Amino acid sequence: MAKSRTEGLDIKVLEDKETLLFFGDDPKIDKATGTFVGGWHSAGLEPADSSWELSREVTANTTNLTGGQSATSYTNGALTATTNVIPGSPALDYIEWPETAEDGGTLYRKHSSKVAKAFVARVHKFQSGIVGIMVSREKADLTVATRTTSNDPAARAIAITYHNGDDGYAVEEMFYEISEDGAVAQVTSKVFQTVADVATQITAGTAFIPDASGEGTAMEATVVSDGDADLITLD
Repeated sequence: MAKSRTEGLDIKVLEDKETLLFFGDDPKIDKATGTFVGGWHSAGLEPADSSWELSREVTANTTNLTGGQSATSYTNGALTATTNVIPGSPALDYIEWPETAEDGGTLYRKHSSKVAKAFVARVHKFQSGIVGIMVSREKADLTVATRTTSNDPAARAIAITYHNGDDGYAVEEMFYEISEDGAVAQVTSKVFQTVADVATQITAGTAFIPDASGEGTAMEATVVSDGDADLITLD
């Protein structure tokens, strides 16, 4: 048994977080350093005790069969998130009222079915010095349903609805490490490496692909390229 149950888990403790939005059509984040390039906007300041929510809905559909058996299939539903920010940022104002006209200093707000759309990046800074960036691959729908006003600044919840792209992927995520001198570097893997002669080693028996099922049925893996991502398909 581990002497310390929290050993190695400090990466789970958040030190800071921020939501960034890109309303244009060509967002860029430098892959090597995690630097946001171009017209990214902060959604606004968040309360110290605020939390992020991410909900991935999967619906189970069960069909009863003869003999007391049943068949179950699954359907992916909505992928949604919520973030709470303090009013005051232009980005939040646009999300609250995406159709606003201005004339002589007067703002005219239209209550319509239009919703704001933007690429959403959620930045997590952990106490361990690791920074995680999760960004949507497509523009998400952004809405604010309730506008609370009180003596003390009260956060307003931004509802985020993600969408899959043509390739079926909704978000992509990277992790970076901040050194003591402030330098940022992409977190590199230790065990996963590029082995040049992997095919030869499989043939020679010095390397293997794990069995793909409990019955011991081995499947051959084929590496394919999907844009910038390398995927492994099981035959």
